[in-house]
Amino acid sequence: MNTENICKALYALPEGAITPKRESIASQVIVALMGVALLIVNFLLVDESADTLSMALLTIGIGMVLYGVVVAAVRRNSLREVPYDNEAKSYMKYRERYYDRAFVTPILAALERGDIEAIDTMPTTNIAAITLVEYRSRNCKAYALYEYGEAEYNPIGNPTVITNR
Repeated sequence: MNTENICKALYALPEGAITPKRESIASQVIVALMGVALLIVNFLLVDESADTLSMALLTIGIGMVLYGVVVAAVRRNSLREVPYDNEAKSYMKYRERYYDRAFVTPILAALERGDIEAIDTMPTTNIAAITLVEYRSRNCKAYALYEYGEAEYNPIGNPTVITNR
């Protein structure tokens, strides 16, 4: 899904409130280090008679190291940037919600009013006929509505940005 228009609306907020920033690799490095710690525990502290425990620690440790290193390398070399809320000092959370086509007008009306509670009470589906994309932080919420048609998502209206500043 192309979220470029919602990101442009966020980056246009005054005083650089939301800026593009590359995703951090800190959590992947921590996962890799935890895997290394499991491998060290396996080699130093596990008795040779505990084959099952030794194999479990070895498998989990290697899996964690590989996952951490691969994902960290991909993120490090990626050019992908995500919205970062400078005031809250956090990345904005991404979420998609799916609705039936009949809810397009009520969703647009609720976004126009800034009535997020009304959107939260609408029933969702598992079919992505209408997709509401949300970027959220403590101080800001941004929404964009997309309709799925002919193997692509087409935007419906303009993105809506609601700030608590």
